[in-house]
Amino acid sequence: MGSWGAKKRLEERGNSSLVVLSSEDEEDMDDEEECPRLKTPQQSPRQGQPTPEEHVPKQAVVGEKVTGSQSVSEHQPGSTQPLPPIMELSFSTLHAGVVRAQANGNLVVTDDGITLPLKDSRVSSEEEEGVSVSLVASQLRGYAVWDGGLAQNGRLFQGCPGRAAPSLLFLWVSEAQANLVQTELSALHPVTLPGQACPFLLLVLREQLGDLQAALLASMLDVEAFRQGRSYDLKSPLSWADGLALIHSCPQDAHLLTLLGQSLVADPGLGTAKGSPSRTRGNHRSREPYSRLKGLLPTRLIQYPPLPSKGGITVTTEDLDCLDSGQFLNDVIIDFYLKYLLLERAPGPLAERCHVFSSFFYKQLTRRDTSLEEEAAIPARDRRHQRVRTWTRHVDIFNKDYLFVPVNHKAHWYLVVICFPGLEQAQHEEWSGPAGVEANGRKRKCQPQASTGPSPEASNPKLQNGAVGTGGDSGKPTLRTHNPPACTQDGCQRETIIKKPCILIMDSLKISYHESIYKLLRDYLHVEWEVRRGTRRDFTVDSMKASHCTVPVQDNSSDCGLYLLQYVESFLQNPVVHFDLPLRLERWFPRQQVWRKREEIRSLVMELHGCRGNGGSSCR
Repeated sequence: MGSWGAKKRLEERGNSSLVVLSSEDEEDMDDEEECPRLKTPQQSPRQGQPTPEEHVPKQAVVGEKVTGSQSVSEHQPGSTQPLPPIMELSFSTLHAGVVRAQANGNLVVTDDGITLPLKDSRVSSEEEEGVSVSLVASQLRGYAVWDGGLAQNGRLFQGCPGRAAPSLLFLWVSEAQANLVQTELSALHPVTLPGQACPFLLLVLREQLGDLQAALLASMLDVEAFRQGRSYDLKSPLSWADGLALIHSCPQDAHLLTLLGQSLVADPGLGTAKGSPSRTRGNHRSREPYSRLKGLLPTRLIQYPPLPSKGGITVTTEDLDCLDSGQFLNDVIIDFYLKYLLLERAPGPLAERCHVFSSFFYKQLTRRDTSLEEEAAIPARDRRHQRVRTWTRHVDIFNKDYLFVPVNHKAHWYLVVICFPGLEQAQHEEWSGPAGVEANGRKRKCQPQASTGPSPEASNPKLQNGAVGTGGDSGKPTLRTHNPPACTQDGCQRETIIKKPCILIMDSLKISYHESIYKLLRDYLHVEWEVRRGTRRDFTVDSMKASHCTVPVQDNSSDCGLYLLQYVESFLQNPVVHFDLPLRLERWFPRQQVWRKREEIRSLVMELHGCRGNGGSSCR
């Protein structure tokens, strides 16, 4: 079991759990106004003597409720456990690359990640439209809280003279998370020049954080789930100098430098903005040369599929480390190889009938509600669908036969396949065997294959005893079992097959309890159908059956991600055609196929990297 995206809960602290604060009372301000009206430094109390009026919020909070200077634990009726900690901060804008998005509520920090509600600038202010961008805890590589005065010479606060600049929250995320943020923001601000997403996000808070609030934020971002993705070369919170050096290391984010009032040319002595005080929160280490920090960003190897294709996944040298023996596969490798399989290893007609969700889909669907979402009078399944509603805006999943959903739950990867979501009842069809399938994916009229006839392997010695065959359209060698499952295309000997809408679980650890995900996905399909088709359809336990497949299982504790990839690869090369549940697929592929997959993926990445180095010409 295991994964880079694993999440662990905070240790229970009883009645002494973390006091949760949101930002101070915010004053009414225009949405376009970057600078809030704040107290001047002369009006603030001396450092080390914060007053309750300055640092204790009056907004509703979740977890422990703070009233004045006393904290009172707030529990659900009948509950003996404290609620998980949540911190809310008021912010005005998010800057990601050249995109500037306005806030549509408070940013929320939990032990699972950070949620950023954003407005849709294309609709009127009276409408509550927008998008909620979620940052997974394990995808945060570093962060900083800076005094906005450091950027006083930049474009960020132009037009706000004489006002105290608010605090800036700087977030450094993984490239996988950056690509996802770019995808979600494209719903609000279409990206005219798609390319590599920059891993830096800058949030302008509505006010300056007090010392207590800054300390609480640091404690929230220092829990185990956030530390999993943390860079150990730089200690967070990052200093102003280290943050600027990182931004200089990212050539596609020159816009952020201009916002902060910095030169576009890296300066070995960079640090404090000209004429501004050298004060930052947290990390007060001396300024270090840019050259020491230049190599902290992982070396980018490939973007697949390459430009001008959209939705490219960036694979770095750091991602290849998870392909070492005994390591858990990370989200990037999972998403990259699944996309590669669909685009290059699946027969064309079958690929058109399939859709592969990102590994972030399940994380986003299952993340904990923010307090604003809980207060909204919206059913839970609609709230969950709202988080991922933009992910299928270019595809009607009900026109697909197979939806592949990679899931990481409690540090373990497994696969969910939603079959025939557009069918409302089972269908029986004549089956003429794989020889009866034309290039366009339709069956030819021919004599049904006798159930007592010899298997394809019996007349072809090369396919016996796990011999080498070819998979898909690529001609790549693959190991085939000598006796493929009877429910698959290569092994089916029936005259009639059945297709039925169902949810299949393929788990390499024989974990049998998945009732929660069955319900979760049925709810998702229910709302997606209403949104896409404009009618009501109930996806019940009877109309959308659920089944746990018997599949080849892992023989160690680290290969769950490899088996997930092999399940998809085998499905695309030798798909299930007869859906008489439960499916028995234990002979789908030999275990040796999985043993060599780490090296296969590594070689594939380096081969694609070599193609890019040769001018981008195809090597395949």
